[in-house]
Amino acid sequence: MSPSNDSDPKPDDNTQVLGIGLAVLAVLLFACLNVMTKHTSVTYSMIQILWFRYLLLSGFGLGLAVRKHKKAAFRSQVPLLQVARGVLLATEAGLYVFAFRHLPLAEISAVSGTAPMVVTAMSALMLREVIGIRRWTAVVAGFVGVLIIVRPGFAVFNPWMLAPLFGTVLWALYQVLTRLVSQYDDPERTTMFTGTVGLGLACIALPFFWEPVDLEWLLKLLLLAVLGGAGHSTLIKALSLAPASLIQPFSYTGMVWAVLFGWLFFGDVPAVTTLFGASIIIASGLYTLHRQKLRRGDPKTQSV
Repeated sequence: MSPSNDSDPKPDDNTQVLGIGLAVLAVLLFACLNVMTKHTSVTYSMIQILWFRYLLLSGFGLGLAVRKHKKAAFRSQVPLLQVARGVLLATEAGLYVFAFRHLPLAEISAVSGTAPMVVTAMSALMLREVIGIRRWTAVVAGFVGVLIIVRPGFAVFNPWMLAPLFGTVLWALYQVLTRLVSQYDDPERTTMFTGTVGLGLACIALPFFWEPVDLEWLLKLLLLAVLGGAGHSTLIKALSLAPASLIQPFSYTGMVWAVLFGWLFFGDVPAVTTLFGASIIIASGLYTLHRQKLRRGDPKTQSV
């Protein structure tokens, strides 16, 4: 089996910078998704929320794949990996929806802040990506920023934290597999598999959890689905352009969005420590981008 030209990943710096930009956009979309998910999870079940999310994502992905590949839309070079990705994401999403019922948004965001470290380690082990000391330092610095923001919340261990913690491991593995399949399938086909696998799983359980939906909640659930579909399709494209380990420091910007949205929607005024931690998070991402630019014309810095 050899990588397909469909995905056509480009290793040059300009393409990777574009991948970083798309990753930052995906983080913003996921932050909006988290706000809507926490809001809707109070009223509707995890299965029903996921069904709405995957209904739109599968339709969008199928439309893209059929438009580009016609009858060969489902002809993946790595079908088992594509299905595994879909199952991982559906399980991860379910764990997070469940967590939103029992935990504050800030604490969940803090736990998910460990994902970049897990992705970086998995990328080195599974994808053989070369991870230099400076990139490791940027990831760790961003994680320190997360700890500064949420430090008071970890005085006593909450068993509900196991749900987002396990979900974060699955999310990290999903990103690594997404990067892996991008070597064989293009983003359109990968988006299609992401949506259809998740929708199939949700449809199996939906009859046991369905509740009537009025117009107001229908619009909210549709908005939630749009945010989820846009976020995942954007991330898939980002991972087809840039190594998974490279974009990880930028995922910490999600904590910044969580602080901002907490202030806008819930009236939570960020503390000085929160602002300090956010500044470290932003700095770690900018430093990674700076190191990426320095690699131009200097092959000796390929592992930084």
